[in-house]
Amino acid sequence: MEKIEIIYQILEKLNIHSDDTRITEELVSSLIDTKRAMLLKQMYAKSAWNMPTEIKQELCLGLTLTNKVDGYSCAGKILTTQVLPASIKIKGKEGPLLVRIEDGSVISLNRIAIERMPYLFENRYLQNVTYCAEDLSGRLLIISNNNKYKFLKNIKVTDVFANPDEALKLSCNYDSSIDDIWKQPYACEMGMTDNIVNLVVKDLLRTVQIPSDNKNDALDDRR
Repeated sequence: MEKIEIIYQILEKLNIHSDDTRITEELVSSLIDTKRAMLLKQMYAKSAWNMPTEIKQELCLGLTLTNKVDGYSCAGKILTTQVLPASIKIKGKEGPLLVRIEDGSVISLNRIAIERMPYLFENRYLQNVTYCAEDLSGRLLIISNNNKYKFLKNIKVTDVFANPDEALKLSCNYDSSIDDIWKQPYACEMGMTDNIVNLVVKDLLRTVQIPSDNKNDALDDRR
């Protein structure tokens, strides 16, 4: 389903007209994302591994070699050229759900805090482990002793992102011919749409019911 369809459903239930500036489509869009994230946390807190395909997005990110990240030396390691959008923090889901290279092969990654980077590979039994970390700007760093990764030009990162619109712009399936991003498929289960609509309507109903103050205070003061 397209996001614009969900927005229109909500505006219709609220009986909102285009000249009502209190509730804009942008506000409704933001609330849709918020309620989606809330529902996903509730639904998959105990089964993060079992999330459906519809809510996931696969991003195509460019890579570059780097020698230093956030003050830490990392000669010959690879860093994404784009900032990774924030993912939804769900218990049991640490880091990206899946990272693949161009041929579809999966890179098995162990997520770490970037502050641990100087202490990696001190254990000779862990020399072949591949790690990933996010720098302060949100770019993904891949840390490995395997030289083959140095030649990668891009990777595909699959995750459940907090702002699907932002993630869509980096999506491997992004259709640039469609100007309105809300007219592209929204990362949400069909069965979840009604719950999102009802929750957003409930939040906004109070705003709609608050009467506007059209009185002229200046005239009142003269009486």
